[in-house]
Amino acid sequence: MGLAVTGTGLALTIRQDLPFLRNPVRRATAKIVRHDRRSEKGATLYKPVFLFADDSGTLQEVRDKLYTPFPTPVIGERVTVIYPQGHPATARIPYPVFRALLYGGLALAFFSIGVELIS
Repeated sequence: MGLAVTGTGLALTIRQDLPFLRNPVRRATAKIVRHDRRSEKGATLYKPVFLFADDSGTLQEVRDKLYTPFPTPVIGERVTVIYPQGHPATARIPYPVFRALLYGGLALAFFSIGVELIS
């Protein structure tokens, strides 16, 4: 069961990153315009919404994929976002440490469970 859960998590994460792996990655400066809020088990979570101009100059409004416990970055702040060329709707604020920990944790769990099953 654990192998299936970690394998599925790893596959879904890779699937989400495929456009970034297949296409050149573009950078743009975005402005935080608001936060989407969500309450879960008594805690409020925030997802930044940012506005930026893509390669063609078209303004794009995108919600980041990551919820945080605080409304950061703050409204009005300028941040760098990345997106695969031709797919500005998939733009996100880069969190390289988070992505490395996510892949590392899922891969470690997947292989640890796999080795345990084989032994």
